[in-house]
Amino acid sequence: MTIKNKTIKMVLATFISILIAQALNLEYPLAAGIIAILSVLDTKQESVSTAFARLGSTILAFLVASIVFYILGYSVVSFSLYLLFYVPIAYRYNLQSGIAPCSVLVTHFIVAESIAFYWQMNGLLIMAIGVIVAVGFNLWMPSYEKDLNQKIDLIEEELREFLKLFHSYLLKNTDQTSLEMKASRLTKLLNETEKTALMDYENHLTNKNDYYIRYTQMRKRQLDLSNVMIKNIAAVKLETEQNKVLAHLFNEIADQLHEKNTGLILLEHISTLYRYFRQSELPKTRDEFESRATLFQILRDIERFIEIKRDFFVSPSR
Repeated sequence: MTIKNKTIKMVLATFISILIAQALNLEYPLAAGIIAILSVLDTKQESVSTAFARLGSTILAFLVASIVFYILGYSVVSFSLYLLFYVPIAYRYNLQSGIAPCSVLVTHFIVAESIAFYWQMNGLLIMAIGVIVAVGFNLWMPSYEKDLNQKIDLIEEELREFLKLFHSYLLKNTDQTSLEMKASRLTKLLNETEKTALMDYENHLTNKNDYYIRYTQMRKRQLDLSNVMIKNIAAVKLETEQNKVLAHLFNEIADQLHEKNTGLILLEHISTLYRYFRQSELPKTRDEFESRATLFQILRDIERFIEIKRDFFVSPSR
């Protein structure tokens, strides 16, 4: 949610909550507006769960306060003892989101020096009005789908360029720094996309679809594997025929890279490359042996890179 949208929601929710509280002739109607401000959150799911938590927390707070104030009277010491009992219980039952607003409502008992039913209902209604109005406004959330699709297109393009850099590196046309900079750029982009995907997921109370979350997690796993390949590829010092073969494979993956591509054809091609590596002439020097071993490991990493995409494609969305 943008700052502009959140500000508008807060202002309207506060204004309407206060008007409703005043219309019902409740004491301290401004408190309903403050609770509304605290209840306008970033996602529908967060708003609804917090609303229930605060209503439950209010009942708990009033129960503890009533017992303490009935026995010890209305004083700062009594209020401190109320907090001493109430706060750990609220945390124990995951109701901590209501500690601050509920404690403000409890101070109304101290000001009135009464825990009568009138003041109990007054506080409950103030809390209910604030959270219900806030949730009502938060049920409207802008769609993130267009933004997510644009981000995915950008990720695909960046990843395509990233794989092309591996191709260039193996042919000695670029350096390791270029690979690391592109990996850093992709990391930032994927983190931003995952954050948006999580907000989009939590803005659906029903018919939830975790596709965008799974997509970003899949690409992040591939990127983690690519970072390993960057370290391995730096150990390749010799120019061999196997370098060119792997460079061509990276180029082929880049050309076929697509959100909906299962990668099955590429996996078949990799199987033929395994045979090529095994049937190649044995290395004659230690350096050639080490270089060939590293290239073979990179081939295995590439295979896993494609398998991650295949697994994503065949796994059902929740």
